[in-house]
Parts: sequence; C-alpha cells; structure tokens
Amino acid sequence: MKTLIALTTALRNLWLLSQGIMLLIVLDPGLGVYEAASELAGGPEVLLRGALVLVLVGLLWEHFLGILTRKRQSALARALLRLQPGLQHVGAIRILIRSLATGDPKMIESVHQELIKLTGKDLGPDPHPWQQWLDLQEKISTGKMEPNATESPETPIEEEPSQ
Repeated sequence: MKTLIALTTALRNLWLLSQGIMLLIVLDPGLGVYEAASELAGGPEVLLRGALVLVLVGLLWEHFLGILTRKRQSALARALLRLQPGLQHVGAIRILIRSLATGDPKMIESVHQELIKLTGKDLGPDPHPWQQWLDLQEKISTGKMEPNATESPETPIEEEPSQ
C-alpha cells in the first residue's frame, strides 16, 4: 500500500509540475516560449489541445485518487470500530434516543434497530433506559465511575447529592 501511495504522490507531483510548465508556455511572459512550443508541437492548435488534455486527465486522476482515499478511510474507520467496540458514535446515539420519543411506530422500530446495531445492546423502544445507559457510559468514559460498577442500564441512575 505504501508503494501505491508513493506512486500516486509522484504522479500527482508530475502532473502539477507539467501544469505549471504548460501555464508558463500558454501565458508566455514575452520570452517567445509559446511560439517555440507551438512549432515543436506542430502548431498552436495541437499545443492548446495538449494543454486541455493535460488538465482533463489530471482532474480525472484527482477524482480517482479522492475516491480511493475515501474508500480507504472508510475501511480504516470500520476496522477501528470492529477492533474497539467501546468506541461509539455518541452524537448519533443521542439523536436516535431523542427520535425514540416520536409517536410514529415505524420510525421507533427503525431507530430501535439502528441503536441495537450501533451499541450492541437491546434496551427496548423506550428512550428512558437508553438515556440512562448513555449517561452511564459518559460517566465511565470521563472517569467518574468504574466500568464494573453495580449500576445496570435497567436500574434508575440517581443523581449525586449536591453539597
């Protein structure tokens, strides 16, 4: 994979260098570069078509590299989530818990199934146990509570008394 990344980086740098050279030729700062390059290429039309092809091929290459990068990042993220099951999408879970309060049964069932997929737990379609579970997970992640505490998501979590 490192070789592929190095090769694509080298090709991209070569494309950017040729873009710069082509820009210098086409804009011709008064050095006669355009005339010499068009004679060498076989005429001004051929030179400009070559510049256009260079730009289009480079843009397609950039698009292809973007697709490869996004697929690779997505695969790495999925692998990370599989390796670290405690790593959750807390923001998405919060939104889904709030969505459980809607009155639409189809929506509640869909949200419930998505919560099961994200968390690996089934606490039912009621938002209250899910909110308790999320609060407990946040306390554990901030170090306010030990992971093997006796509280379970089914038992109510009482607030600490204020002093």
